[in-house]
Amino acid sequence: MDIKNLTWKILEKWKKMKQWFEDVTNYMLILDYIKNAKNISVIWHDKIDGDSLGSVLAVSKWLKNKFPDKQIISYTNRKPSAVFDFLNPEIQFWEDLILDENTDLFIILDSANLERLWDLYTNNKELIEKTDIINIDHHISNTNFGKVNIVEWNSPATAQIIYKILTTLEWNINNLINQTKNWFDKDIATYLLIWILTDTNNFTIPLADDKTLEIASNLIKKWADKQLIIDKIFQSKSVEQLQLQGLVLNRIKKIEKDNITTYFSYYTENDLIDLWLDPRDSWIWRALVSILNQIDWADFVSLWKIKENDNSISFRSKEFDVNALANKLWWWGHKNASWAGIKESLTPEEIEDKIKELLK
Repeated sequence: MDIKNLTWKILEKWKKMKQWFEDVTNYMLILDYIKNAKNISVIWHDKIDGDSLGSVLAVSKWLKNKFPDKQIISYTNRKPSAVFDFLNPEIQFWEDLILDENTDLFIILDSANLERLWDLYTNNKELIEKTDIINIDHHISNTNFGKVNIVEWNSPATAQIIYKILTTLEWNINNLINQTKNWFDKDIATYLLIWILTDTNNFTIPLADDKTLEIASNLIKKWADKQLIIDKIFQSKSVEQLQLQGLVLNRIKKIEKDNITTYFSYYTENDLIDLWLDPRDSWIWRALVSILNQIDWADFVSLWKIKENDNSISFRSKEFDVNALANKLWWWGHKNASWAGIKESLTPEEIEDKIKELLK
């Protein structure tokens, strides 16, 4: 055998073993923090999606199964999209939410920084900053704001990290105490499968690899209800949502600059109101931008939600680094999917100029 090839294989194996050891050490540290806490708050970012919701519901359910004597509360500052109503999520939400002052551990999921909690953070800043935080995320822009930081920016979703943590903890706990009890139930498997199907857009993004497919298979073996998720999330749209989709498709515009081809479209808050759709439902733009990303020969696409002095932009691509583009604004995201905001009033014509400016 070639000595260089053998050396490379040994190094790769050593790196994997080293990473595995570091992961298990961090996961057991998380377990220590959980064991020492009495009141645990599980929180995610303000724009609720399948990854954040699936992660929070899975973590909360596992904690309740494993530690029935502890108080476990899930919080957000915004009601989950109606598309997730079939899950009957047990989540506390309302404007100007004040967290339980007895909270002694925060588990914050899928948030690149504390500011992504918006008013949930600003209204509870003193409590959050003095309390231990476990930070689990997959955004490359994460600021490592926790006492324990599990940040894997090459993971397609936070819930994939959650899957690794929960399955590793279950294996280690059962081996340590010599029992076979499983706190990872059918509900948890279904919650985690939601992120795979939503955040990978049914396995179409580049980061959805063999590991992602393997996890999906394992979750289905654990009786995750795949067909329920598909029926409720991907194959159930109201007439009004389809009408909005028609508006967005009719407004598509093409921009070519410096050998880059991009397409954009937009909708306004008034469009939503006219169609009796909820302007605060963040799932609406996620479904629409995925449709735009199907355009052939586009380096990237963007969908703009126009509101007076407050524009939300969702970028998507197959290969182009939209995260580098979006970070010129107030943003967070990943290479192939990023979100940004602009605090100014823009007309559709000015959007085109803004995109050209970003491409400089």
